[in-house]
Amino acid sequence: MPKKLPEKWINGEKKTLDVLVDLGLKSPRPSLKVYKNDKANTKNLFCRWLPVLDEEIRDFKGKKRLPYYKLTGFDDPYEAGKFAIGWLKDLLKQIDKEKEVQKYNSKTSLEHYWHQYWEKQVRIFNTQRNAPRRIRDEKLKWQGEVYGLVHQNWAKKSVEDINFVDMSNYFLLLDERGKEKDKDMAGTKKQQKTLINKLLSEARGSDFPSLPDLVFPKITTRKKDAVDWFSKTEWDKLIDYVVHRSGDFANRDLTRDEYLKIDWTHRNRFNNKRNWIDLYDALLTQWFFYLRPEDMPRMRMEWFSIEEDYKSESTGKVSPRAVLYLGTTKGDREKDDSYAYRPEHLEHIRRLIKRRGKKGWCWFDFYNRPNNAPSESQVLNTLNEMLKKAVKELGIEKRKVNWMMIRHTAFALTANELPMLRDRTKLQTFAENGFTDIKMFDETYLRKTEASKVADLASTAFDEKKEPKYVLRDVTSPLDRFNQMIKDSRPEQ
Repeated sequence: MPKKLPEKWINGEKKTLDVLVDLGLKSPRPSLKVYKNDKANTKNLFCRWLPVLDEEIRDFKGKKRLPYYKLTGFDDPYEAGKFAIGWLKDLLKQIDKEKEVQKYNSKTSLEHYWHQYWEKQVRIFNTQRNAPRRIRDEKLKWQGEVYGLVHQNWAKKSVEDINFVDMSNYFLLLDERGKEKDKDMAGTKKQQKTLINKLLSEARGSDFPSLPDLVFPKITTRKKDAVDWFSKTEWDKLIDYVVHRSGDFANRDLTRDEYLKIDWTHRNRFNNKRNWIDLYDALLTQWFFYLRPEDMPRMRMEWFSIEEDYKSESTGKVSPRAVLYLGTTKGDREKDDSYAYRPEHLEHIRRLIKRRGKKGWCWFDFYNRPNNAPSESQVLNTLNEMLKKAVKELGIEKRKVNWMMIRHTAFALTANELPMLRDRTKLQTFAENGFTDIKMFDETYLRKTEASKVADLASTAFDEKKEPKYVLRDVTSPLDRFNQMIKDSRPEQ
């Protein structure tokens, strides 16, 4: 309820009235004033309001803060006070909107720390192998269409304000994208989470040393199909087919000159006998040394050596063997020698050296390998496409054909043919020799192999019982077939 005006206002001693205290009007904020401005050429009153520091959005760069103010258009204090209340309500709405703008245009946003991180990261990538691919892949995490962090509103607000709700909504966006493409997004979620955490580390190092860890939703992985590999019969058919497509040159001891004289054209990768020779060499090298697909484009002849006077610890005999020392490993892991388990490997490596020489690329040397990035070449793509064509023409049915199947085949068939690998210590050594670990070997190969063997044993056991087989006679009507089945199922009297 309006109050009586103070005597000092009436006699002119007081120039300012508090809207709540002096006028008794309900104000949305304290300290809202109406006042006389003797310097202004008007009898109408002004109003002003100075926000508390927590509500201040203006930057005075260390200077004294000034209040917001407005000419009310009224000389009556009560009318001026009512105007001031409406003006302040509108002003508060504008301030809230500006806060949102500032919140999503923060100088301490992920976007700000991305630029800090990226400048350093490019320099690091350029010292590593496959630099162009690493740079491209990392940039996609930030710039990728729809899912890239730069397209998310929360990436523009201060890192202090990013929360679990933001991450939940982002992971939901990734799930929706995965559903459209029928793709498991667990890998994408993990890589994006890693980048976000790296950027938050940048923030801790620069401005927020006490910034807490960000909480993410749980990442679940869709169950994958079991890996597939070729049976020994299918593998032998594949090798025979490749030899045939090479014009029966692939398994011959060719000199370098003889190899180069064989038909080749860049126009069609499939109508090239030399390409099929190269596929043969890659297949057998994979077969003997259990390489990863990513190793294939970077394999070099100088990584192979032959120990001519190797003495076997088990037999004491002296005989040669080939050794592979990968010059480049996955993730720059520790390098070490790798050995073939099958004795025929030596013949293959000698043949490979004879037609390739002791230096240079092992296959498809006509493809340009970008500096420090052989995986950017067409080598692995060509191996995959030629393998798919061979499998298709052989009529071999598999869920998904790619070069990884050759690694799976080499591992699975070796483990199946060597009883000594039932010893866990020997199995671990075998796995490490093939650039993997025993846990992966168990999950990927042994469980499936053992399941197949158990099923085979069960089938054999049933056969040995020789239980009567109920064969339906050649009768016509469904009722006759049913009655015949019942009759055949009864034991003889």
